[in-house]
Amino acid sequence: MKKITLALSVLCLFLMPSCKKYLDIKPKGIQIPEFYDDYVKLLNHKTMMVADNPYVVYLTDDILLGDLSVPFGRYDQAQENQKNLYSFASGAIFSDGADDYLWQSAYKRIYTFNVVINNVLNVPDGSPKEREALAAEAKVGRAFEYLILVNTYALDYNSQSATTDLGVPLVLSEDINKVYKRNTIQEVYDQILKDLNAALPHLSATTPHRFKPSKQVGNAFMAKMYLYMGDYENARIFAEKALLDNNQLTDMTKYSIKTTSTGIGFGRIYNAVTEDVYPEAKDNAESIYARYGDGFIGLSRNVYASEDLLETYKHNLPTGAIDQRRALFFADNSFKLNNQTYSFLGKSMWVPYVLFNSGFNTSELFLIAAEGYARKGDAANALAQLDKLRDMRIKGNTNLPLVDAKTALKIVLEERRREFAFAGSTRLIDLKRLNREADWKKDIVHTAGTETWTLKANDAKYILPLPPKLISVNPGIPQYNRN
Repeated sequence: MKKITLALSVLCLFLMPSCKKYLDIKPKGIQIPEFYDDYVKLLNHKTMMVADNPYVVYLTDDILLGDLSVPFGRYDQAQENQKNLYSFASGAIFSDGADDYLWQSAYKRIYTFNVVINNVLNVPDGSPKEREALAAEAKVGRAFEYLILVNTYALDYNSQSATTDLGVPLVLSEDINKVYKRNTIQEVYDQILKDLNAALPHLSATTPHRFKPSKQVGNAFMAKMYLYMGDYENARIFAEKALLDNNQLTDMTKYSIKTTSTGIGFGRIYNAVTEDVYPEAKDNAESIYARYGDGFIGLSRNVYASEDLLETYKHNLPTGAIDQRRALFFADNSFKLNNQTYSFLGKSMWVPYVLFNSGFNTSELFLIAAEGYARKGDAANALAQLDKLRDMRIKGNTNLPLVDAKTALKIVLEERRREFAFAGSTRLIDLKRLNREADWKKDIVHTAGTETWTLKANDAKYILPLPPKLISVNPGIPQYNRN
């Protein structure tokens, strides 16, 4: 496999103008710290509390962009990369010289995690236990970044070909001049598992806030990893283990939409009894490992829900019941902002104004457990897991009637889609893994005005291409053919 140079040093950029780089992998101003508290501050920086990126949603079946008849969320107003994804364009998504926000931000965070992992154990202060715990926190963070990267910039995991399928570069050093290769998918997953196993013995049972991983993260992480690997039985087992530690769900049925004379913004979803606003990731009881979606607010008020997505909210809904995810997080036909009403008749705009968690949540654990049961033919237990979640999401919910296992799995997969609509890379990754199954694969159709584009199941364009910055200095790097 060809070798690639991930980046050149920042010093090189200033002293040698002819130097090229494809990625600012080193966050500006960062130095190798000398003391324990300095490493704590590195991991506590706000840039380390985010993950994923919403632009991935433009490739999925959840999204709709409008034409000139609507004020927001128009195809002609979209950024270049968003248009390329939405129209299923071949080749690169970003133009030459442009930054790929998902790739670049992820590797910047990985750089910081590497600084901590490779150096904090050698500082002169802090107890050995404290130093080990901080290194463990960084290993969990690094593993999480790679779980997203390998599932967006590569094929979905296939045990028959993972040892040869192209993954992403494993950067495990803070040496930005080191030469790296594009590792295989199996190598990336092996490193994820290695980091988790090394971290777990040094994680605490409790943490001061949800941005720091506790021991509960281990089972939740394993559940999601096995889900993405297609090992549904192990995914179920670890999901249920994680639920023994935390099975709390936020009761959305208690929340309403608040409109005020000054418009609608943060706080628009609130509890009418307690007057508390809907909890952010850092305060939400469902959060096991909190990560704010990187730039997710920019997606809100800029996209509409596809008819395909909206239709799923009607499925398996009891008579007279209300799915709060549909009622709270979308605006139908119009939206009021700063005393001005914007109309988009016949469309539903995504306007949650909530900072959701893109890390690990108990809600997903119920869904993973349910999928595992359905796939092993146990419809009763699959639906029982769903009922627990649906009771917290649907006003007037009643238990789902018993159906066969295949129908139960269909209900589970639709529930998962409703739960994580517009949640960064989640839907894209689900589409990729489900496209390999005849019963669940689907073609995606996007429209904008009179334009129509179709993406066939298993098309290579489901895989995000490597950034042009990388390719420009590494023209021989192996890539997936997205033509």
